[in-house]
Amino acid sequence: MTMRAPEDPPPTPTGIPRRGWADPILVRVALDTTTSGLLAPSASLPAVAHADRPGIDLEDPQQREFGDYELIEEIGRGGMGCIYRARQRNLGREVAIKLLSAGLRASEALIESLRREAQNAALLQHPNIVVVHEMGDHAGLIYFAMQLVRGRSLSQCLVADGPMPPRDAATLLRTVSEAVDYAHRLGVLHLDLKPGNILIDDSGTPLVADFGLARRLEQAWEVVNDGISGTPSYMAPEQARVHGPALSPATDVWALGAVLYELLTGQPPFCAGDPARTLQLLLGAHVRRPSRLHPVPADLEAICLKCLSKEPGRRYASARALADDLGRYLDGRAVSVRPLNALQRLARWAQREPQFALAAALVLSTLLVGVGITVVQWQHAEANAQTVIVRLWHYRRAAAAQLERDGDAPAALAQLLQNIREESAAGRSDQVRDDFLRIQRLREAADAPPARDPAAGAATPAPDTRVQGGGGSAQMRRQT
Repeated sequence: MTMRAPEDPPPTPTGIPRRGWADPILVRVALDTTTSGLLAPSASLPAVAHADRPGIDLEDPQQREFGDYELIEEIGRGGMGCIYRARQRNLGREVAIKLLSAGLRASEALIESLRREAQNAALLQHPNIVVVHEMGDHAGLIYFAMQLVRGRSLSQCLVADGPMPPRDAATLLRTVSEAVDYAHRLGVLHLDLKPGNILIDDSGTPLVADFGLARRLEQAWEVVNDGISGTPSYMAPEQARVHGPALSPATDVWALGAVLYELLTGQPPFCAGDPARTLQLLLGAHVRRPSRLHPVPADLEAICLKCLSKEPGRRYASARALADDLGRYLDGRAVSVRPLNALQRLARWAQREPQFALAAALVLSTLLVGVGITVVQWQHAEANAQTVIVRLWHYRRAAAAQLERDGDAPAALAQLLQNIREESAAGRSDQVRDDFLRIQRLREAADAPPARDPAAGAATPAPDTRVQGGGGSAQMRRQT
């Protein structure tokens, strides 16, 4: 029940309140219980609620006649009022009639509250906000007529079906957030957003209802909180402090976060056995992560917890910003409250655009295969070229050995020096070392004394390098 001193419904065996037990299908009356002493039913008013006969007696044809309206059935009941399905004769349509049960005894404050609700709601013409048609009185009974929504309240859906799948919850709340942002841009704070005040019609479209606690935003887009009002499980902390932080669009953002929390987990962020204890938890306890109660995607949990920041300045700056982040989540893009790295962004893009991702993957695979083939061919060519070079080195060594045997040491030396230059450039230090050893043997052979002929007893002339002017040794040293 939406009241300044609300009374929560009895809990279920699991400890979760039965939020749908008294929720009307249309709207709930949000009135100040401090006026309850002035609202006693009157025995002289047959159309006013009595202790033993609540509401209008629809069995009585006279009571069913309500000016231009014919009351058909009662479809909801709240603290100080009733909701009836009615037929408007002059336009031939069905509407909902919200009627103050206090009748002629209704105080000016009570009447002003109903008038303010009607004016605030009538200002808002949005496909996801319940439309108010007119306000008037009949035989002293204050009422207003509004759009009849055929369906259930969101709280009834939760009681019947339990938590929603994350994508369904995000889709629904994005639509509601856009409607709330529309109200904010026209200067109206709802201040009582909750599952009971969100109606789901037969097509599954959500509509925001019950502007009974709504306040008009001032020039600074803030409202001084001069009294505690709202539903404790969905109130922002600033609503629970008289003359505390000003009320602002961030106040409704908190309530939207609380609704999202319940859509994901099946229960609001704070819920205790009585309103006072719930308010204590609201002001003093930390919000538990939704994922501790029910599996929730990390991005959606981050969005929910952003809405439920205790400090208004840390929440989304507007309901529009919340709706945009929910849209990013639904599109598979990075949300503002949880940035992604490059790999995660690529994965999200592939999920959003599977056909383009597949085409890109095929192109990339083709390129990689082509590059791979090119690399393999280049490696084969390099290996073949290296094989040719190594064979050339072996050929030069063989030629140097033959030249050495033929007594042409300078030519043999030239072959080995050419090998050394190429082997050094190629980094083949082992081959360089072997060729230097061969050069050393050539030098040692050139410096050796001439061999003696044992038969002749005379010295055999030295090889041609010694015979040719005796300068071969010096020449070889200079070349090495």
